[in-house]
Amino acid sequence: MFEQCLIRLTQSASSSLSAGNVRNFCAREAREQGQPAQTSDTPLQQRREMERLVLNNPFSLLPHRPNYLMPFNYSKFRDSSNLVPGEGDYQPVEIQFQLSLKVIVVDGLIGDHGDLAFAYTGKSFWQAYNFELSSPFRETNHEPELILTFANDFEFLGFTNVSNSVGLNHESNGRSGDESRSWNRVILQTQWERDRLHFDFRPWYRIPAPEPRFEDDPLADDNPEILEYLGHFDTTLTWVGEYNTIWLTGRNNLELDVNRGAIEAGWTFPISDHIRGRVHYFDGYGESLIDHKKRSQTLGIGFQFSGWI
Repeated sequence: MFEQCLIRLTQSASSSLSAGNVRNFCAREAREQGQPAQTSDTPLQQRREMERLVLNNPFSLLPHRPNYLMPFNYSKFRDSSNLVPGEGDYQPVEIQFQLSLKVIVVDGLIGDHGDLAFAYTGKSFWQAYNFELSSPFRETNHEPELILTFANDFEFLGFTNVSNSVGLNHESNGRSGDESRSWNRVILQTQWERDRLHFDFRPWYRIPAPEPRFEDDPLADDNPEILEYLGHFDTTLTWVGEYNTIWLTGRNNLELDVNRGAIEAGWTFPISDHIRGRVHYFDGYGESLIDHKKRSQTLGIGFQFSGWI
């Protein structure tokens, strides 16, 4: 009953439901009929199952990273040094939102294994309440990436290695001159699950920027010290409850003399069938590229429309 409903809705070209909404609709329909409401054991396996089904619908885009809108995003300090003196300052409260989508380019790149996907994530910091400065966008980070993912079912100490991937990642703030920030990475990712507990580890290698050919060469390195602040890896531990999801993400440069990194803790909870409440706290370096050398402490409250799992 549940699986048939999934197939029926995801193959419908006229369906405007997201993958998560399709699963919620079919789970509710199955419960009303007294049938099981899922076909996989863990949250990440359920997400992968939905992605496989959505491939049948050529009109569908998949969520990649969390998609959210935070109308309240507070930080005690906002760096206003790039503004013209006397025109005003950035306010401590702004709107932060993220849009993240992906599309499967090749399904089964190597035989029946390996999915090649293109993804884009845009994260914006909008001074919407700053009428003195005409509500400018303080920063937007653009992150396109090409990702090759292999599903897996290897088990170790009760954990299942659900997937492993390698990706080519570019991140930039789209600016020029002294405010330009960008870097290119090769990112490895491994994902493990045990019941409701999910573990994600992402080490990366920064691709060196070319040597400058002339003064102010736009292809030269905008931020040669970025690894000192954003580190060499991040790792996320997530607990997915029946209603609530809690996560903790850490990042570090692995340097003993001047140790830097960041930590983010978050919680999402249901508001409706389609929207979750989101609360997160960030402390460290690299919340945005423009301020990657400045430590920030930020509290955000808002809405999430899709998550990692």
